[in-house]
Amino acid sequence: MTRFIDEHPSHHGGRLGRHVEHDPRSRAYALSEDLLPSAYTSATHAVRIPVLDQGNVGSCTGNAAEALTGSDPLYDAIPSTVTARPTGDATADERQAVALYAAATRLDSIQGVYPPTDTGSTGLAVAKAVQKAGLISGYQHALSLDSALKALTAAPLIVGVNWYEGFDTPNTAGLVKATGSVRGGHEFLLYGIDASAKTVLARNSWGTEWGADGCFTFSFDDLGRLLDEDGDATLFVPLSSPAPTPTPTPTPTDVDRALVATFDAWRTAKGL
Repeated sequence: MTRFIDEHPSHHGGRLGRHVEHDPRSRAYALSEDLLPSAYTSATHAVRIPVLDQGNVGSCTGNAAEALTGSDPLYDAIPSTVTARPTGDATADERQAVALYAAATRLDSIQGVYPPTDTGSTGLAVAKAVQKAGLISGYQHALSLDSALKALTAAPLIVGVNWYEGFDTPNTAGLVKATGSVRGGHEFLLYGIDASAKTVLARNSWGTEWGADGCFTFSFDDLGRLLDEDGDATLFVPLSSPAPTPTPTPTPTDVDRALVATFDAWRTAKGL
């Protein structure tokens, strides 16, 4: 499923640029419950690069991906010989974020290629771009709120979700709420979880003047709502780990075959 999300400007928030692109094949790369913690606990993962600023470019997917590759444990696994490795210099890392965004626009199903057409991209496409750049061995998907929270206990991840007007104006502590209308789609980094407060810690790509030094928090409930609204959560696999392999498709059983036969007979009887 691919869906373009219109973006509406705001006096309080910056550019967005995320659209929906869900490939059914991604389900074969869902995080296995066997590999996740049994429960989520509080954790904050180190981000080694500065808060970036996408300015007036719809490069949020590239910015989120750059922030994720610049976080532990991914950053340490990238050899210094890899050209696209985050540097810790805000200008250079922003340039690389835009390069990842440009690559993603060539890999997604969204009309327009940047440059010159700045129409945004998708979380799936930017994950492909990061892998092609030699920064990760692969990527996986958290397909539920519970999986996303358990995964966040162990490592940072990026999410692509609807961005509500209420998210544009964090309070003094950086807390935002999904209120008002949807202003567009946005991709950003999740790098922390507070199990007691039931909130997640996120990093935006609108510079340090926005939010709490460029960061913000929101509730588990809002994250669950956003994921249910065609949101996606993507984890990158470090180069130090093997590339993920697809989950085998279950072999049909006799019961499965009987159900299919019954359904086909019903369709025939109904003339469908």
